[in-house]
Amino acid sequence: MLNSHILLSAFWIFYCILHSVFASSAFKQIAQRRMHGHYKFYRLYYTLFAAAGFVAILIYQVTMSSYKLFLPTATSLVLGIVIAFLGLAVMGVCIRKYFMQLSGVKGLIENTNTNELMVSGIHKIVRHPLYTGTFVFIWGLLVIFPVVSLLITNTIITIYTLVGLQLEEKKLEKEFGEAYRLYKNQVPMIIPRPSLYFPRRGKPGHKSAEETVIESKTSDVR
Repeated sequence: MLNSHILLSAFWIFYCILHSVFASSAFKQIAQRRMHGHYKFYRLYYTLFAAAGFVAILIYQVTMSSYKLFLPTATSLVLGIVIAFLGLAVMGVCIRKYFMQLSGVKGLIENTNTNELMVSGIHKIVRHPLYTGTFVFIWGLLVIFPVVSLLITNTIITIYTLVGLQLEEKKLEKEFGEAYRLYKNQVPMIIPRPSLYFPRRGKPGHKSAEETVIESKTSDVR
């Protein structure tokens, strides 16, 4: 059983490495030179690869035997379901909001690779709500299914995502400039900050992220 857990860890680490390589600017430049006019399909190919690899590892994970971390109770099951459902709901809102961009379908329809800085809706609460929802969902699942294999998966995904977020932040600052820096200073990365939405009595509320970005764009035009 120990060997299967080591193999599971290796699968996830290898998957994360490939995911990073294929998402890197250097690899995309190579792909663009090699694929020429077919490069517009790159994002779609990348999404299909990521989905297929993810499902393959999950199938291996759910079919393997694993050690229990603790015996679940009725209370822990209800708590886990509530947490996981909350995370899944946040993920659903995000996927619905920018499925076209994430999947690569937008680039095929509009024939463009430009991205849009999203600061409205759920993005007023955290800068990366999809990752927030994902973390809440997977750790809620661990409360429902307290097994070592899921703990390994959650730990690797969480560490990989947090490291990747640091690189993603630099990329977004480079792409959107001052607008993103203002947005970054106002809205937390993945953990909501209640003081932004429920100001103390007698203190003025903060400007919304959307208002800040609009002001930034207006000043740039001037």
